[in-house]
Amino acid sequence: MPVRLRGASRDAAALSPACVFVGPRSRFANPFRAGDPAPSPVGLPMDSAEAVDLFAATLRGPVGRFYAARFARALRGLDLMCTCPLDVPCHADILLCLANEPGYYGTIRSLEGPR
Repeated sequence: MPVRLRGASRDAAALSPACVFVGPRSRFANPFRAGDPAPSPVGLPMDSAEAVDLFAATLRGPVGRFYAARFARALRGLDLMCTCPLDVPCHADILLCLANEPGYYGTIRSLEGPR
């Protein structure tokens, strides 16, 4: 089963062709970061869990579903590396589930509701 690893893009490239860097400046990066203002009227800084939740919610949207399908195909069966510490929530966890858990992509789609 693929796993999440911590490191930089050069680490992923050196480790294995079965490892993909999904961190900052990659095409799989989370556009929401801990410390950024939350998209709410108060706009308090988000923690890592809130940034990951917002990433997951984005993948459920009409445009996000398109990216979710592409990400699932591209990352299936691969280890994912990000710069996040392993003991905090990371969007790579969402990507791992999306790409490798049977039915997870369907769950993402069904959470959007009927069209």
